Amino acid sequence: MEEKGANYFFTLKGNQPSIQEKAQRLLEGAFPPVDLAQAETVEKHHGRVETRQIWALGVTAEQMGFYGAEQVARIRRHFAHLKSGKQSDETVFAITGLGRLPDERANGEMLLGIARGHWSIENGNHYVRDRSYDEDRCQVREPNSAHILATLRSMALFLAKKHAHNPSNARQATTPALNRFCAAHRNRAIHWLMSERGLR
Repeated sequence: MEEKGANYFFTLKGNQPSIQEKAQRLLEGAFPPVDLAQAETVEKHHGRVETRQIWALGVTAEQMGFYGAEQVARIRRHFAHLKSGKQSDETVFAITGLGRLPDERANGEMLLGIARGHWSIENGNHYVRDRSYDEDRCQVREPNSAHILATLRSMALFLAKKHAHNPSNARQATTPALNRFCAAHRNRAIHWLMSERGLR
């Protein structure tokens, strides 16, 4: 990454429990819940209002036990569903090798922007793969079989984005709708898989 001038921003999950615990301990000790966020965004989409808040803290790689670490962040996402009135909260922790900007607000806005891009990828790819194909609970461990299944899922997502099944409305232009179409028209689905020229 250094040779390419690149950097990293990772959300911390269960696969890095010790680093996640360190980040949580540092951030919750530095910023009480009543403290104002360093940066905040509010967006309305898909029938809900999403508020994102961030608190970031400068750290060292030695302190975190993570190469190149410069900052850890606590990001709170609050969802308010307009129709039902239901509200929910989600808090995630992140680590990055990006140096801290002198201006606290600008630093927070920068990290929130990166996090938003990360969630867009998550929602557009990984989330769909898990919700539509239950990928996270797949029990296939044999490498070749797992690779074949992952390739088929990727192809299905591609077909859905290309509207291969010619949806007549937005409700039908989804991955679940494509799955139902393929279940009802198996010969067409097999043709898509076997055709050398791809979609026609």
